Amino acid sequence: MKKKITLLLIILSVLILTVFIFRIKFPSDISVEDAQKQMENSLEANGISEYEKIDLEKYEKQAGVDLSTYISYRFFYQSDDLKIEAFISAPIDLLGKKKSPCLIYNHGGNREYGALENVETTFYAYQFHTICVATNYRGCGSSQGTDAFGGDDGRDVIHLIDLCQKLDYVDTDQINMLGVSRGGMMTYETLREEQRIHKAVVVAGVADCSMSYEERSDMQPLLKELIGGTPKQLPEEYEKRSAVAWAEQINTPLLIFHTTGDDKVSVKQADKLVEQLKKYQKDYEYVTFDSNVHGDLRKTDVEKIRKWLQS
Repeated sequence: MKKKITLLLIILSVLILTVFIFRIKFPSDISVEDAQKQMENSLEANGISEYEKIDLEKYEKQAGVDLSTYISYRFFYQSDDLKIEAFISAPIDLLGKKKSPCLIYNHGGNREYGALENVETTFYAYQFHTICVATNYRGCGSSQGTDAFGGDDGRDVIHLIDLCQKLDYVDTDQINMLGVSRGGMMTYETLREEQRIHKAVVVAGVADCSMSYEERSDMQPLLKELIGGTPKQLPEEYEKRSAVAWAEQINTPLLIFHTTGDDKVSVKQADKLVEQLKKYQKDYEYVTFDSNVHGDLRKTDVEKIRKWLQS
């Protein structure tokens, strides 16, 4: 009898270890239909009536992965007096009765360039096995308003946090944020204002908007238009968009990635910010590697982000 119990314990231990190592997925205790109903009911309960389910089949073929256990929606929410386009995706095993972590993704680009389509939140939900929500800031995609490149559009991100806190399947103590390029700037600005973000990841983020103006002659006309002038004309507006100027006000743990050869947002911006974070003894980790690809991440970096967000 003792041998039999010992054998069963060994088998159970091996099974648990196997699940941990290989991330074996057991069937969820909620069906796709029930997950869809829960998400739709939760959106409606928070005043969102304009939404549509995204068909993920074509993305499955493009990516070559199984998305049958994921759901994704496009919806519109209010930010100030504007109707803002947004997206939400989730693995269905994170829905049901339990509350799960949520990742707010801040995209890069400006206006139509870089605006979200139907697949980005699903990509991050799949990569990091998390609920993922993202906004097309005002003036981007199908959102109303004018792109302010880190001005009033920062409130679109704040109002998305408000919404996430009200969704019945989101763990409000585990709302994380990830920003890429201009989205990194949006992330830093959010962290300056907010204490509700658990952890944040920034990839190739703009940390010094004045430096971006000086380094990118091709961006100067756009920045003058969106911000309203040059750094000399509007120093306060550029400082508002530059985390290097107020790093002491960032209190959220940060994981920063930047490639050494990035010609869109120079690594010097990240270096400059990290100096300030170090000076003020902030909680951060900084990863650089040789590449000239803007926003590049290696497989090891993706895994690092996954583990870091889940820790």
